[in-house]
Amino acid sequence: MTVPTETAPLTSAMLATHHEHSENVIAGNKNSATSALGLTNAQKAALIIAALGPESAGPIIEQIDDSHLRAFARAYAHFQTVPKSTLKAVIDDFILNLSKGDSGDEIRGGVDETKELLSQFIDPENISQLMDGIEVAGRGNIWEKIARAPDAKFAEYLMNQNSQVIAIVLSKLDVEQSSRIIDLFETDLATEVIMRLSRPISVSNDVLNVLSHAIERDFLAPLRKTSSRNNPGQMIGAMMNNVESAKREKLLMFMKENVPEIMNDVKKSMLTFQDLATRVPEKAIPAAIRAVDENIFLRAAKYGEENAPECVEFIFANISKRMAQQYKEQMEDLKQVSTKESEVAQAAFMSSIRNLVAAGELELKDISEETADTQTNESEDNSE
Repeated sequence: MTVPTETAPLTSAMLATHHEHSENVIAGNKNSATSALGLTNAQKAALIIAALGPESAGPIIEQIDDSHLRAFARAYAHFQTVPKSTLKAVIDDFILNLSKGDSGDEIRGGVDETKELLSQFIDPENISQLMDGIEVAGRGNIWEKIARAPDAKFAEYLMNQNSQVIAIVLSKLDVEQSSRIIDLFETDLATEVIMRLSRPISVSNDVLNVLSHAIERDFLAPLRKTSSRNNPGQMIGAMMNNVESAKREKLLMFMKENVPEIMNDVKKSMLTFQDLATRVPEKAIPAAIRAVDENIFLRAAKYGEENAPECVEFIFANISKRMAQQYKEQMEDLKQVSTKESEVAQAAFMSSIRNLVAAGELELKDISEETADTQTNESEDNSE
């Protein structure tokens, strides 16, 4: 029995909920509520953790607090041998509760509901820290990103999710893509998802935001990393981001002459200060500036007036006039620094933008083969 790492927080929460009123359900307490199997909630939760094994149970155990773990340990200590039929019945019962929740066929989600659930296990300060990243509304259109992902990969990801979650996701996708994904499911799962889709699905924006964040974090971000590792052009392009400009231009010219077939992928994966105006969306500029230390941005922009003036103009055109004027005045007051230090500042600024991309908070503009070739030619001209 294997539980994907991305489902660990939900599974641990359900196990802890399974063990609510822990002091009254530990093994040996005659007053505890028992199921038809004659097992307490704590015993059932302990069996599920044991069945997962060390590797799969590890991420879940890390999410459960000490008080619940102690209760699980006490419950498990009372077991001798557990028949396979009992273990199967416990697992079936857990999955049934997980899929149904306390409200029949639905599990109510949302930011407030998430906080209420977490409050049973985590102190308020830690809840606030945990929810900070979740409550930020997703930027970009997550469904458009999924539309560009391989159907087989996304189907594999969805197979590890609850059928209600799958139905919600598929209801947001294009009908053609949804049908292709359902076709990749096993018959039993496909049938259950179709039954869910046959009923009206109403989901709040809070739930969609949390769901979008999870898909971005657990599916799209790893997919981008895997794609980069499997594509030499993308990998080399990512490396070029951190190479000093003069050396980078020489390497780009060498690749264009010797391995021209990878140049399009190289340029698409590169994101330097000179690429700002063509690759970064206008609306993302304020967030990009906020994501980096102000002194670093000022040094990057000051040097940009020399090596990429059109990009500096692009930045200032997409923030308020008051802030643009303030930054320009601060840049004038900056003392002159070495070219190396200036390039380090530009690299740091672009690194913060790449981090926003990796977190799914902004999506870069794509570039065509023609644009990539033009950029390579411009780089050669600048280096001469």
